[in-house]
Amino acid sequence: MTFILNGALALIAGIAVLFLPGIAWLSLFWEPDQGIFERLAEAMGLSISLTALMALFAYLIGWDVTSLGLIALYLALIPLAIWQLRLRWRERKFYYGKDSLETEDVPSNNDVIHPISGGVLRQDYLRYSVLALIFFFLLIWRFYQIRNLVLPVWVDSIHHVQIVNLFLANGGIPETFEPYMPVPFFYHYAFHALAAVFSFFGRLSSENAVLILGQVLNAGVALAVYRLGIALWADWRRAAAGAILVGFVTHMPAYYLTWGRYTLLTGILLLPLAMAAALDIVNKGASKSRLSRLILFTAGILLAHYYAAVLLAIFLIILGALNLIQDGRQNAGFRWNTWLPLFVASLAGLLLAGPWLYRMWGYAQGGVEIGAIQLSIDAVDEFYFPDYLSYLWRLLGPNRNHALIFIALPGLLITLFRKRTQAFGLWAIALSLFSLPWGIYVAPFRPDHAAIVLFLPTGLLVSELFVSLVDWSPIPRLVQLKTAAVFVLFAALVGWGFWGTRSVINSATVLATKADLEAVNWIEANVPAGARFFINVNHWQYGIYRGVDGGWWISPLTGRETLLPSGLYPMGEEDYVHGVNAVAARASQIKYLY
Repeated sequence: MTFILNGALALIAGIAVLFLPGIAWLSLFWEPDQGIFERLAEAMGLSISLTALMALFAYLIGWDVTSLGLIALYLALIPLAIWQLRLRWRERKFYYGKDSLETEDVPSNNDVIHPISGGVLRQDYLRYSVLALIFFFLLIWRFYQIRNLVLPVWVDSIHHVQIVNLFLANGGIPETFEPYMPVPFFYHYAFHALAAVFSFFGRLSSENAVLILGQVLNAGVALAVYRLGIALWADWRRAAAGAILVGFVTHMPAYYLTWGRYTLLTGILLLPLAMAAALDIVNKGASKSRLSRLILFTAGILLAHYYAAVLLAIFLIILGALNLIQDGRQNAGFRWNTWLPLFVASLAGLLLAGPWLYRMWGYAQGGVEIGAIQLSIDAVDEFYFPDYLSYLWRLLGPNRNHALIFIALPGLLITLFRKRTQAFGLWAIALSLFSLPWGIYVAPFRPDHAAIVLFLPTGLLVSELFVSLVDWSPIPRLVQLKTAAVFVLFAALVGWGFWGTRSVINSATVLATKADLEAVNWIEANVPAGARFFINVNHWQYGIYRGVDGGWWISPLTGRETLLPSGLYPMGEEDYVHGVNAVAARASQIKYLY
């Protein structure tokens, strides 16, 4: 019974944290031509962005968020959302007779209002039921993939749990990583703010909140891809196929779990939503609803992961430039109502996140470097690490991923020849070029960062190809045969993905087992708080050391000190980093038995 109650509490907390702030916002800025799954995707993204921005606001005014204050804030959102949604439900009985691409938030006097027919409603319900089953099964699948884990895995998870602990202990964004290490805090934090709120409402430990929320967000990426697909094609078939491929077939983002890349995952969830908002502004007009969503998604991405923000900036530049070129070809001059709203909304999002970016830049600007790598394997290996090209190829795999990339190429050609999707196609090409290790580089971003994001355009481009093949009918007699063949091929890909991702975790990245967790729990109950532990360490990369087993979890789970802090210790002062490395180097020479 206790297990059921705890599970129900975590479920309610997850729904509240992931959807309630976003639903309240959407109820105020309503988009009448959106489907329920588009709204759910945007509600999730808006909740992430609003949580991160509220944390930043509290930090700037020096407000420590108390338990009572957090509860009061979320309780205040409930009647607002219910009241507004009740009004929208009444409006649901009608639709406007204008084309959906030109529908504004408020109907004009010339709009003809038509009642929705029963046949249309039945088709909508059937489609929504199918989509609901897909996304529900994806969520179950994501939890199946963590069935054998007792803690989040690999290096990043250590400091993610520590940061969530700091949020809970400080009532918001911390100034430093104390008491874990004397390092200033200037990390992208949107995921941690959300995980801290989820941990509080769900009565979950930080490590469980990180692991559970990470898998929910991983499933949420497919929902965001569906939203982008609708913005690209206004076709639920293409959008759903892309979501299925990203959810069940592509190796990423499922494999993010084995790295603990929860911050990038959060940024990648927000990225398609921001791209969709930008496309809607260009295709449908700059309404208050669309502008506000692009502003919030931009700010949220900047606070979630800086690389995702760079990818959004590139897409916005491409989209704006294409509109300017089109204006020039049509001799229309500068149509301010196309590219100017994109610029203003993205700038507003930048300004909202600006205080934190300013703090980050003050500490991290020394790590930014621009240069070039010559077209040589030796040059690449020297700049990054040996066999870097082989590493990139593995990241683009396994074999089904290589096959998907090949299949995506015809889909890319189709997008480039369609005005509505041209910007996305060019963005996909740009992302592919960034995954090449030669030419100009901008540190700290690397080609492998681009390689593990390629799943996003790949899934949508493959779905474009498959649905285009279904719609293409050169020989009427063979239409059914051709359609059946396409469905069989698509089903085979999905089955291949199921089989390949059933055990997506790389066992080498699992630092802690059930026995390790039991040992850590014993330490917390029986060892004095001031104790300091020797743990096994190895050199990792770029002069940084890492723990190799469950001993590295002692600090985030018990508060006791270990000889090696979390993997973010290089963010500290130079003398501190050298000191930690010196101790770790000596410790790594000690032989130990497993």
